[in-house]
Amino acid sequence: MFYRILFIILCTFYFSAHIYSQSLQWRTLPTSPSGGAGRLNDVFFINANTGWAIFHAGKVYRTTNGGNTWDTTIISGTVLRSIGFFDSENGILGTLSDDSSKILYRTSNHGVNWSLISNLPSPWPLGICGINIASENVAYACGRYTMPARIVKTTDKGLTWTASLVDTSLATSLVDCYFWDENNGIVAGGHSITLTHFASYPVVLKTSNGGNTWIRVYTSSAQYGQIWKISCWLGSSGSASIESYGGGINILKFTDFGNKWIEIPFRSYHQQGIGFVNENTGWVGGWTGPNYETTNGGAEWHLAGWGTFLNRIRFLSDTIAYGVGNRIYKYSREPVGINLISGIIPASFSLHQNYPNPFNPVTKIKFDITQDVRRQTSNVKLIVYDGVGREVATLVNQKLSPGSYEVEFAGNSFSSGIYFYTLKTENFIEVKRMILLK
Repeated sequence: MFYRILFIILCTFYFSAHIYSQSLQWRTLPTSPSGGAGRLNDVFFINANTGWAIFHAGKVYRTTNGGNTWDTTIISGTVLRSIGFFDSENGILGTLSDDSSKILYRTSNHGVNWSLISNLPSPWPLGICGINIASENVAYACGRYTMPARIVKTTDKGLTWTASLVDTSLATSLVDCYFWDENNGIVAGGHSITLTHFASYPVVLKTSNGGNTWIRVYTSSAQYGQIWKISCWLGSSGSASIESYGGGINILKFTDFGNKWIEIPFRSYHQQGIGFVNENTGWVGGWTGPNYETTNGGAEWHLAGWGTFLNRIRFLSDTIAYGVGNRIYKYSREPVGINLISGIIPASFSLHQNYPNPFNPVTKIKFDITQDVRRQTSNVKLIVYDGVGREVATLVNQKLSPGSYEVEFAGNSFSSGIYFYTLKTENFIEVKRMILLK
């Protein structure tokens, strides 16, 4: 079996040696914080490198290098729920704190320090589940999933706020919002006649005048549930998840800036996080556990192979996105978590045995890149295959300078068994075996 797998890998290498582009895929950021038995609730990036993620137990994480390293700020006595930034300096943070006076925070120094916003308009929201940055100065925040439905708005980067009242005949709870510009946007949640969120049905409201008035544009067929997260692609189209408390388990897709909605059957799942990169390819996850993927618009779903407890996906473009759940995840063509451990030029190309081995759930793989006499950098691929030769992860696919490197492989989403990993360059290939033992 080993030689058969090696033959397949060698053939793949020689027939595609001239192709060095890497397919888009999700990966767990190896150095990202873990939610443990809980999860991270939200993530927001202003560009490919600079972003923030929040853990519900009062921790704000910040990176300036695309998630390779993270700094931590602690806000004591809070349950962090949502986050958004206008620029690299100014951001806002929403909570589900039991103390109704600690609902929104603001930073003007990258998130190093956060100050409580005390001038929220009455009636105050009792929690901020969703934040959307509509422009360089304007943002909307909404909540709470356990009622009541409230929307607040800022036009000066969070310094002052006004209320955008919601008719309780339209919605009684709100969870998320999305705005295409300062005036046009949607908010989503549920409506309950009995005023309990467990007995609500999912609804979507829309405004075209900056929140002065709202109309209901969609009512779901689900009997008990709320719309949980909104994700947009192609400007005017997007998707939304429905956290169901009973009845049909569907997801939503919309077009025409939220004017047209359809429901697509999903599976028996406590769904929350959702994101589609285009009409066909998307992902759904939540408290049930692993994430699921579709490549045909939701007609069929399969295990995605990355991530658990997903609560938010935010796309910067169709080639880069970040998500949060039990860990922080990145969607890109770029490899993540590669560490240069020595700049000394090795005597030869080499692939080292992973350690620990067997492993559960994370192992490290070291490899050496020597100087190529024809060029200063080498095209390097480090790929993981399962026991029958199927590619399951691309850990490295880029040009590297000579040196010794180390990369992590996380097996959280994979089953126990034998895996093979191969290092490929223009003139070198080596394969080794490792064992995931859960």
